[in-house]
Amino acid sequence: MYEQFIELTNQIFWEGYAEQLAQEDPEKFILELNEFMNTYQCRQWKIKSFYW
Repeated sequence: MYEQFIELTNQIFWEGYAEQLAQEDPEKFILELNEFMNTYQCRQWKIKSFYW
């Protein structure tokens, strides 16, 4: 999941964005990572619910 977050932020912003954010503002990095994981998990749940 972490790797997917890194890849996504590299595509949206620039290469190394997440690593730079983690060093410069660890709290914001954790917040953004948690938001990403929550959104991803919510989508997975909706997809599973739709097909079951």
